[in-house]
Amino acid sequence: MREPPGLADRGAQAERTLLAWLRTALATAAVLVAVGRELLPTRPFAAGIVLACAPLAVAVAALARRRYRAVRPPTGAGRPGGAVPLAAVGALVMVGGVAIVVHVLAR
Repeated sequence: MREPPGLADRGAQAERTLLAWLRTALATAAVLVAVGRELLPTRPFAAGIVLACAPLAVAVAALARRRYRAVRPPTGAGRPGGAVPLAAVGALVMVGGVAIVVHVLAR
């Protein structure tokens, strides 16, 4: 049975989104560190790029928390600030990962 529209928890969606960003960013950082350690002996340049992207993944988690604080209830409407830096750092992490895959596969 569906809840009436006025009784839905308005903060649940923002919290679920925050948790998804945190989970993804921290898992990405862990994978980048693990891959960087494995690449270090054979491909130091690729390892350096991978390891340089790990702090960016942690920055995504920090920006996600800041964005959540800006839009969470009880303010209701929230402010859109923080979305652009979060998207930009997320894109940088993704581009760095693609660059590493291309570098490793090109050899």
